[in-house]
Amino acid sequence: MSPTVLITGASRGIGLAATEFILADGAKIIALQRTVTPALEALSAKYPGAVQIVKGDFTNAKDVSSAIALADSLDAVVLNAAVNLPYGTIATIPLDGYRGIFEVNLFAVVQFLQLALPKLRKAKGKVVLISSAAGEVGVKGIGAYGASKAALNQLNRTLAVEEPEITTISFHPGPVKTDMADTMQREGKDQMDPTVADALTASLIEADIPGRGIRNLVLRAGADYTGKYLHYDDPLVTSL
Repeated sequence: MSPTVLITGASRGIGLAATEFILADGAKIIALQRTVTPALEALSAKYPGAVQIVKGDFTNAKDVSSAIALADSLDAVVLNAAVNLPYGTIATIPLDGYRGIFEVNLFAVVQFLQLALPKLRKAKGKVVLISSAAGEVGVKGIGAYGASKAALNQLNRTLAVEEPEITTISFHPGPVKTDMADTMQREGKDQMDPTVADALTASLIEADIPGRGIRNLVLRAGADYTGKYLHYDDPLVTSL
Protein backbone atom coordinates (compact mmCIF):
# COMPACT_ATOMS: atom_id res chain seq x y z
CA MET A 1 0.00 0.00 0.00
CA SER A 2 1.27 3.47 -0.86
CA PRO A 3 2.25 5.56 2.17
CA THR A 4 0.22 8.66 2.97
CA VAL A 5 2.08 11.89 3.73
CA LEU A 6 0.41 15.01 5.13
CA ILE A 7 2.28 18.19 4.24
CA THR A 8 1.48 21.74 5.29
CA GLY A 9 2.20 24.72 3.09
CA ALA A 10 2.21 22.59 -0.05
CA SER A 11 0.98 25.25 -2.45
CA ARG A 12 4.32 26.81 -3.35
CA GLY A 13 8.06 26.85 -2.75
CA ILE A 14 9.62 24.11 -0.65
CA GLY A 15 6.30 22.47 0.17
CA LEU A 16 5.26 22.24 -3.47
CA ALA A 17 8.64 20.85 -4.51
CA ALA A 18 8.56 18.22 -1.75
CA THR A 19 5.01 17.29 -2.71
CA GLU A 20 6.04 16.66 -6.31
CA PHE A 21 9.02 14.48 -5.37
CA ILE A 22 6.96 12.47 -2.88
CA LEU A 23 4.20 11.89 -5.44
CA ALA A 24 6.73 10.84 -8.07
CA ASP A 25 7.87 8.08 -5.69
CA GLY A 26 4.35 6.68 -5.55
CA ALA A 27 3.14 8.04 -2.21
CA LYS A 28 -0.16 9.77 -1.56
CA ILE A 29 -0.41 13.35 -0.34
CA ILE A 30 -2.79 15.26 1.91
CA ALA A 31 -1.99 18.93 1.35
CA LEU A 32 -3.09 21.51 3.93
CA GLN A 33 -2.65 25.21 3.12
CA ARG A 34 -4.58 28.48 3.22
CA THR A 35 -4.30 29.10 -0.53
CA VAL A 36 -4.70 26.52 -3.29
CA THR A 37 -2.46 27.55 -6.17
CA PRO A 38 -2.71 26.52 -9.83
CA ALA A 39 0.62 24.71 -9.39
CA LEU A 40 -0.81 22.49 -6.63
CA GLU A 41 -3.96 21.86 -8.67
CA ALA A 42 -1.76 20.88 -11.61
CA LEU A 43 0.02 18.29 -9.44
CA SER A 44 -3.34 16.91 -8.36
CA ALA A 45 -4.33 16.53 -12.01
CA LYS A 46 -0.97 14.94 -12.89
CA TYR A 47 -1.39 12.32 -10.15
CA PRO A 48 -5.13 11.55 -10.18
CA GLY A 49 -6.41 10.06 -6.96
CA ALA A 50 -3.12 10.59 -5.16
CA VAL A 51 -3.66 14.13 -3.82
CA GLN A 52 -6.26 15.34 -1.35
CA ILE A 53 -6.24 19.12 -1.05
CA VAL A 54 -7.51 20.75 2.14
CA LYS A 55 -7.91 24.51 2.14
CA GLY A 56 -7.41 25.53 5.74
CA ASP A 57 -5.31 27.25 8.37
CA PHE A 58 -2.44 25.30 9.93
CA THR A 59 -3.04 27.13 13.23
CA ASN A 60 -6.71 26.10 13.34
CA ALA A 61 -7.31 22.84 15.20
CA LYS A 62 -10.51 22.09 13.31
CA ASP A 63 -8.78 22.45 9.92
CA VAL A 64 -5.87 20.30 11.06
CA SER A 65 -8.22 17.63 12.41
CA SER A 66 -10.13 17.59 9.11
CA ALA A 67 -6.90 16.98 7.20
CA ILE A 68 -5.71 14.24 9.56
CA ALA A 69 -9.10 12.51 9.37
CA LEU A 70 -8.58 11.94 5.63
CA ALA A 71 -5.74 9.50 6.31
CA ASP A 72 -6.56 5.87 7.07
CA SER A 73 -2.88 5.44 7.88
CA LEU A 74 -0.80 8.55 8.57
CA ASP A 75 2.68 7.42 7.59
CA ALA A 76 4.43 10.80 7.69
CA VAL A 77 3.87 14.51 8.21
CA VAL A 78 5.95 17.37 6.84
CA LEU A 79 5.36 20.52 8.89
CA ASN A 80 6.50 23.20 6.50
CA ALA A 81 4.13 26.14 7.03
CA ALA A 82 5.93 29.07 8.68
CA VAL A 83 6.16 32.86 8.84
CA ASN A 84 9.15 35.21 9.19
CA LEU A 85 7.44 38.57 9.75
CA PRO A 86 7.88 40.96 11.43
CA TYR A 87 11.58 41.77 11.20
CA GLY A 88 13.28 43.89 13.82
CA THR A 89 15.85 43.95 16.59
CA ILE A 90 15.11 42.94 20.16
CA ALA A 91 15.03 46.65 21.05
CA THR A 92 12.45 47.55 18.42
CA ILE A 93 10.24 44.59 17.53
CA PRO A 94 6.80 44.62 19.17
CA LEU A 95 6.27 41.79 21.61
CA ASP A 96 3.20 40.79 19.63
CA GLY A 97 5.55 40.26 16.69
CA TYR A 98 7.38 37.57 18.64
CA ARG A 99 4.08 36.05 19.72
CA GLY A 100 2.78 35.94 16.15
CA ILE A 101 5.85 34.17 14.83
CA PHE A 102 5.87 31.64 17.68
CA GLU A 103 2.13 31.05 17.22
CA VAL A 104 2.73 29.67 13.73
CA ASN A 105 6.27 28.33 13.89
CA LEU A 106 6.05 26.56 17.25
CA PHE A 107 2.67 26.50 18.97
CA ALA A 108 0.79 25.39 15.84
CA VAL A 109 3.36 22.62 15.40
CA VAL A 110 2.77 21.40 18.96
CA GLN A 111 -1.00 21.50 18.39
CA PHE A 112 -0.65 19.59 15.12
CA LEU A 113 1.49 16.91 16.75
CA GLN A 114 -0.94 16.49 19.63
CA LEU A 115 -3.73 15.88 17.12
CA ALA A 116 -1.68 13.63 14.83
CA LEU A 117 0.20 11.50 17.38
CA PRO A 118 -2.44 8.74 17.73
CA LYS A 119 -2.27 7.96 14.01
CA LEU A 120 1.48 8.49 13.81
CA ARG A 121 2.03 6.05 16.67
CA LYS A 122 -0.19 3.46 15.05
CA ALA A 123 1.70 3.73 11.75
CA LYS A 124 5.14 4.08 13.40
CA GLY A 125 5.29 7.16 11.23
CA LYS A 126 7.73 9.97 10.54
CA VAL A 127 7.73 13.67 11.34
CA VAL A 128 9.84 16.12 9.33
CA LEU A 129 9.98 19.61 10.82
CA ILE A 130 11.18 22.32 8.44
CA SER A 131 13.65 24.39 10.42
CA SER A 132 16.34 26.93 9.51
CA ALA A 133 19.98 27.73 10.14
CA ALA A 134 18.63 30.97 11.61
CA GLY A 135 17.99 28.86 14.70
CA GLU A 136 21.70 28.06 15.02
CA VAL A 137 23.29 31.54 15.02
CA GLY A 138 22.41 35.08 15.99
CA VAL A 139 21.41 37.21 12.99
CA LYS A 140 20.47 40.84 13.45
CA GLY A 141 16.87 41.65 12.53
CA ILE A 142 15.50 38.10 12.31
CA GLY A 143 15.87 37.12 15.95
CA ALA A 144 12.21 36.25 16.46
CA TYR A 145 12.21 33.89 13.49
CA GLY A 146 15.53 32.37 14.56
CA ALA A 147 14.32 31.86 18.13
CA SER A 148 11.21 30.06 16.86
CA LYS A 149 13.35 27.70 14.80
CA ALA A 150 15.74 27.04 17.68
CA ALA A 151 12.69 26.13 19.76
CA LEU A 152 11.49 23.87 16.93
CA ASN A 153 14.80 21.99 16.98
CA GLN A 154 14.44 21.45 20.72
CA LEU A 155 10.88 20.24 20.16
CA ASN A 156 12.28 17.71 17.69
CA ARG A 157 14.78 16.39 20.23
CA THR A 158 12.12 16.14 22.90
CA LEU A 159 9.67 14.37 20.58
CA ALA A 160 12.34 11.79 19.76
CA VAL A 161 12.74 10.98 23.46
CA GLU A 162 9.03 10.98 24.30
CA GLU A 163 7.77 9.09 21.23
CA PRO A 164 10.28 6.30 20.48
CA GLU A 165 7.95 4.59 18.01
CA ILE A 166 8.02 7.66 15.76
CA THR A 167 10.97 8.88 13.68
CA THR A 168 11.28 12.66 13.95
CA ILE A 169 13.77 14.83 12.06
CA SER A 170 14.39 18.58 11.93
CA PHE A 171 15.55 19.77 8.51
CA HIS A 172 17.31 22.94 7.38
CA PRO A 173 16.31 23.43 3.72
CA GLY A 174 18.98 26.01 2.94
CA PRO A 175 18.53 29.54 1.60
CA VAL A 176 15.78 28.88 -0.94
CA LYS A 177 14.24 31.01 -3.68
CA THR A 178 10.76 31.34 -2.18
CA ASP A 179 8.19 34.00 -1.35
CA MET A 180 9.74 34.13 2.14
CA ALA A 181 13.13 34.95 0.61
CA ASP A 182 11.49 37.64 -1.53
CA THR A 183 9.97 39.14 1.62
CA MET A 184 13.36 39.15 3.30
CA GLN A 185 14.91 41.03 0.38
CA ARG A 186 12.02 43.48 0.23
CA GLU A 187 11.28 44.14 3.91
CA GLY A 188 14.06 42.63 5.98
CA LYS A 189 17.18 43.97 4.36
CA ASP A 190 16.99 47.30 6.19
CA GLN A 191 16.74 45.46 9.52
CA MET A 192 19.61 43.05 8.84
CA ASP A 193 23.35 43.49 8.49
CA PRO A 194 23.69 44.39 4.77
CA THR A 195 26.63 42.01 4.32
CA VAL A 196 24.62 39.09 5.71
CA ALA A 197 21.54 40.00 3.64
CA ASP A 198 23.59 40.22 0.43
CA ALA A 199 25.32 36.91 1.16
CA LEU A 200 21.99 35.17 1.69
CA THR A 201 20.59 36.61 -1.53
CA ALA A 202 23.66 35.52 -3.49
CA SER A 203 23.46 31.96 -2.17
CA LEU A 204 19.79 31.22 -2.88
CA ILE A 205 19.05 27.74 -4.24
CA GLU A 206 16.09 26.29 -6.13
CA ALA A 207 13.30 24.67 -4.11
CA ASP A 208 13.78 21.29 -5.78
CA ILE A 209 17.05 20.79 -3.84
CA PRO A 210 15.44 20.69 -0.38
CA GLY A 211 12.32 19.18 -1.94
CA ARG A 212 14.33 16.13 -2.93
CA GLY A 213 15.89 15.99 0.53
CA ILE A 214 12.50 16.06 2.24
CA ARG A 215 11.36 13.19 -0.02
CA ASN A 216 14.44 11.22 0.99
CA LEU A 217 13.81 11.70 4.69
CA VAL A 218 10.07 11.03 4.52
CA LEU A 219 10.27 7.87 2.44
CA ARG A 220 13.75 6.46 3.06
CA ALA A 221 15.19 7.51 6.42
CA GLY A 222 15.44 4.82 9.08
CA ALA A 223 14.55 4.97 12.74
CA ASP A 224 18.19 5.75 13.55
CA TYR A 225 17.61 9.25 12.15
CA THR A 226 15.25 10.19 14.94
CA GLY A 227 16.10 13.35 16.87
CA LYS A 228 18.60 14.56 14.28
CA TYR A 229 18.83 18.09 12.88
CA LEU A 230 20.11 17.85 9.31
CA HIS A 231 21.09 20.35 6.62
CA TYR A 232 19.86 19.91 3.06
CA ASP A 233 23.39 19.10 1.80
CA ASP A 234 24.29 16.65 4.57
CA PRO A 235 25.35 13.26 3.11
CA LEU A 236 22.86 11.65 5.50
CA VAL A 237 20.18 13.38 3.41
CA THR A 238 21.62 13.33 -0.10
CA SER A 239 22.75 9.69 -0.01
CA LEU A 240 19.31 8.25 0.76
